[in-house]
Amino acid sequence: MVSKFFKLLNRDVTTMNQAALVLAVFSLLSQVCGLLRDRLLASMVGPSAGLDVYYAAFRIPDFIYTSIASLFSVTVIIPFITTYLAEKDGGKSANMKRFSDTIFTVYCIGMMVVCAVAAVLMPYLTHLTAPGFSVAQHADLVLYSRIMLISPFLMGLSSLLGSFAQVQKKFFSFAIAPLFYNFGILLGVVVLLPLIGVLGVVLGVIFGAVLYLIVQLPTLITLGKIPAFTRSIDFKVIKEVMILSVPRTLALSLTNLTMLMMSAVASLLVAGSISIFQFSYNIETTPLMIIGISYAVAAFPTMTRLFMEGQTKEFVDVIHRATRNIFFLSIPVAVLFIVLRAQLVRVLLGTGAFSWNDTRLVAASVALFCISITAQCMILLLVRGFYAMGNTKTPLIVNAYSILFTASSLVLLLVCFREFPLFRDFMESLLRIDGAEGTSVVLLPLAFSLGQIGNAIALWVRFHKKVEGHKTETVQLGRALFHTLGAGIIAGASAYGMLVLLGASVDQEHFWGIFIQGGLAAIVGIAMYAITLMAMRNEDIILFVQTLRSKFWKQKPLTEELVEL
Repeated sequence: MVSKFFKLLNRDVTTMNQAALVLAVFSLLSQVCGLLRDRLLASMVGPSAGLDVYYAAFRIPDFIYTSIASLFSVTVIIPFITTYLAEKDGGKSANMKRFSDTIFTVYCIGMMVVCAVAAVLMPYLTHLTAPGFSVAQHADLVLYSRIMLISPFLMGLSSLLGSFAQVQKKFFSFAIAPLFYNFGILLGVVVLLPLIGVLGVVLGVIFGAVLYLIVQLPTLITLGKIPAFTRSIDFKVIKEVMILSVPRTLALSLTNLTMLMMSAVASLLVAGSISIFQFSYNIETTPLMIIGISYAVAAFPTMTRLFMEGQTKEFVDVIHRATRNIFFLSIPVAVLFIVLRAQLVRVLLGTGAFSWNDTRLVAASVALFCISITAQCMILLLVRGFYAMGNTKTPLIVNAYSILFTASSLVLLLVCFREFPLFRDFMESLLRIDGAEGTSVVLLPLAFSLGQIGNAIALWVRFHKKVEGHKTETVQLGRALFHTLGAGIIAGASAYGMLVLLGASVDQEHFWGIFIQGGLAAIVGIAMYAITLMAMRNEDIILFVQTLRSKFWKQKPLTEELVEL
């Protein structure tokens, strides 16, 4: 069993669709573990002041991860590794070793210093991320945040080491790592939460981060790519990496500032608002991780190589192909999540301490998050497209405008919600949260989605300005969008019709009745989506079926690099 697991980790993945499918499958399993984690937290703790502290404790460590650890992330390191692998001289092995040792040493020293400084300053930093917390909540927040500083160090190190595996088409260890991470947190919830409270979940996060790192090691050992500390730091290499990564890291930091802002505003609302926001965000990110991350990660090595080789048309074709796949998968998911949001939330979270009021607010927030799922997937892809071109400034500029737009939208929405009863009544009626307590929390996902949609549009326009003259698939993309959007609407209408049809015949007071109602409606919606696309002779669904039938997991490992990926 162990040997088969190691063989799986070292399996080559040869095409973008296959790589995306591998990442999607393991991402789905990871998200299932994550949703199970949320269900347990919702049942055992529920949206509350204590759970708000737990979620707020992620903000500073996450910001450190995106602003420091990501200086040496996959999207920055892969182009350098690709360059070294492409060298023809006999010294490429020595160059690669010097590069990996330098990056590893600087990363470890830099992150340890940053985390130590953050631990000292944590009492002051947390006042910025959660200004509405009480004294007792703030004391717990400082403790939890300090413990969680271990997580960005380990996760960043894992991302750095995983770069060497991904560039040689070893995606399995990267794909399976989030599953181990969520498994560690689950252990914290199941075993430690009943014993020591929310602190046990925090310790589970650290254990999950350790597992996330460990699972990368077998592949790296097989490839002989384990870096080591060195005193001979190549500062020229560090300078080259910093020139490329600093704008990218600033862009990611700005994106993370959005979540910091949302958390800070939520802390000023009623107790449990941060939990409501985070529960709904976690549900919405399930399709985002499965679809957006899968295609963005799978396409990135190919995009990097094609652009470096001057094959601009092929490079743009990869972007367009991935875009069509994102349309094909994300649009029906978004529509079905919106239609089935109440059933989805009640099945995933509706138990124990999770009340009906919580269910309504989370369901409404999920719907508002879902209107930007496709946009969020496109951002992940397009940003990597810019990075493959060595252009890190454009995503930075677009993200800066995006966060300003998001912040402005949130302020405007909050003012209108408070000052204009007509607007408040309209929003509450539209989202079916009339009479619920703490309804202002739904404005956070609405502002977030507006910012993400604007971000995606701006990135798309700027990307095609950069590659002007390579727009041969614009018409095909428009047709694909029309097909998937039309089929998605039909799927949503069919699913809603099934909900109404089953409403009187199933027990909606218990888990299995809700599960059957929502499950059958989802099946009908998916079936109608597939039938509609087949009737349109849509090539995306045909290609998707072919990928499922390819049985790539039975292929022998490759000894030479294939041009398809």
